[in-house]
Amino acid sequence: MALVEYDFIVRNIPSNPDGYPRSVIIIHHANSSWDVDRPFPGPLIRAKFGDQLRIHITNMLRDQSTAIHFHGLHMINNPWADGTAHITQCPISPYEKFTYEFNITQTGTFWYHSHNAQQYADGLLGPIILDHDSIEQRYDYGSNDYVIILQEWYHETWSDLMTAYQGPYGAYRGSIPVYPWPPTSFLINGHGRFDCSTLNCSDNHTLKDSCGFVHHVQCIPLRSPFFGPCNPNAHPVDEFLCSHGKQIRLRLINAASGIPFHFWIDQHNLTIVARDSIEIEPITVSSVHIPIGQRLDLIIDCNQDPNVKYTIYAASRNSYRPFENIIRPTPAMWAWALLVYSKFQVDKHTARLTEDLKLGPDDSFFEYKYLKPFKPRFAPAAVRRIVLPFEVAWNNRTGIDALEEWVVNGITFDIPKEPLLHANFFDGTFKHAVANERPGRVNNIHATYIEHFEYGQTYEVLMINYDPQLHPWHLHGYSVDFIAAGKIPTPQLTGCNRTRQALKQFDFNTILPPLNSTPPVLSVGDSFSVPRESYVLFRFTANNPGPWTFHCHMEWHLWPGMALVFSVERNGRYEGLIQSPSTSFRICGIRSQISYKSSTPLISSSNSTKP
Repeated sequence: MALVEYDFIVRNIPSNPDGYPRSVIIIHHANSSWDVDRPFPGPLIRAKFGDQLRIHITNMLRDQSTAIHFHGLHMINNPWADGTAHITQCPISPYEKFTYEFNITQTGTFWYHSHNAQQYADGLLGPIILDHDSIEQRYDYGSNDYVIILQEWYHETWSDLMTAYQGPYGAYRGSIPVYPWPPTSFLINGHGRFDCSTLNCSDNHTLKDSCGFVHHVQCIPLRSPFFGPCNPNAHPVDEFLCSHGKQIRLRLINAASGIPFHFWIDQHNLTIVARDSIEIEPITVSSVHIPIGQRLDLIIDCNQDPNVKYTIYAASRNSYRPFENIIRPTPAMWAWALLVYSKFQVDKHTARLTEDLKLGPDDSFFEYKYLKPFKPRFAPAAVRRIVLPFEVAWNNRTGIDALEEWVVNGITFDIPKEPLLHANFFDGTFKHAVANERPGRVNNIHATYIEHFEYGQTYEVLMINYDPQLHPWHLHGYSVDFIAAGKIPTPQLTGCNRTRQALKQFDFNTILPPLNSTPPVLSVGDSFSVPRESYVLFRFTANNPGPWTFHCHMEWHLWPGMALVFSVERNGRYEGLIQSPSTSFRICGIRSQISYKSSTPLISSSNSTKP
């Protein structure tokens, strides 16, 4: 076991990822400056199975606290390192230094990002590669191992977008709250191209869907950027090199804050070999769907004409947009890079995406149909089913409030008064930590929503999406077994008759497997989507103690309340299940004045084995 150490600084700088300069949030090595041409994504974190990682974060943001979550890492018996502000740690204050320390008990492709407010939408994110997985032995890609991070991009900061989204009616004369969509452009590895000569959306920012509902979306007309001129050719198109007759590995990460992506390479097939760092039964396809937060590892055979540069595309799909059934067409958006067979070929490449390009079937259930476990497996029997319906807060009489609040089981999540991990570990209770319950604006309740799980037991979770848009979800601390997914089966309801109230009449007991059954596993992962008006069923064994955040990974839905906490305990407590934090770990809230000593170093134990 080796100690692998990184020292990072988080700060604001001006940058122009798509040619339009604006303020961004970056993370860079403390002993060197950032890449002025590509300040984000942040530096690659790379280690091996069995290593110990020590990551120092210095927050140089002048007016914001932060926290760094290591997306997909389970942090076995060590939730102190999960990096979720207000749940497992106090936020890192401006000019404060914080250290994460944990053992590597997994392999594959992961990423890190801020887990405080919507900071990663401004650039605070980066990739993680944990060696060595079995894919390295199965495929001949050698050093041709690339990370591709996909993002959507806005010309306003997350703070301004949320102010426009959650701001009150009439904040100034004639103002109305607007949903932060559509984005301005898409990025591949922090680079995109914005057409500086156009507006980035129609002047009409009120959309009416085919059932007559009105939606307010943002419309931000082009203006001269504050930091300097707009330049659509500020950055060259990225090129990924491959050798004819060889293979390359692409580690695809959807790090968007609100857009699932469709990804493909012109004239090349994609062989998917891993989903969320877990090897799957290889499947070769022409394109992939990738929800927010998910990672897909792809093998590409470089077997086409080596004298041509081939376009790599990332685009949105209609079924992934917030208002799928709107009448007026929405802007078509894409980003592109190039697959290059040689450094010395002529500058000839395939054409850019066109409106009539055929993308194939728009399958929202792609991950459940095709991303199968490497070896067939069956989910264990469960002791209890937890039902989690979710949607935008809805009033049967008045509909959606424009100041949207999102709910799970009718609850809009409020952050606790102190980190839940601190409260339970030291006091054995959440009583004084949870937020005071209060009524919402649209038949909802504001509270710190916690579902309790007894350590060692297996549970079944039913996710029901009553909303007319797809939602991506991520569970911290676990990978789960998906055993069913589909549209809410109400064939008698079609078109505008398929209302929320009608959908809620369906009895899921008529189609779900018995809890004592052991159904086949469709797929395994930690980041997944629940398509519009659909359901997803999964099981997991509660063998990793602590408070683990479970949330929609659309940032515009998470912070207005679409989240809860899975608390894995023994008799309601964490004590005796997880180690103590180090003596240098900052405790805040009720326990902030209490000093204590720890006899256990901050290193996670693991009951997992190398794949």
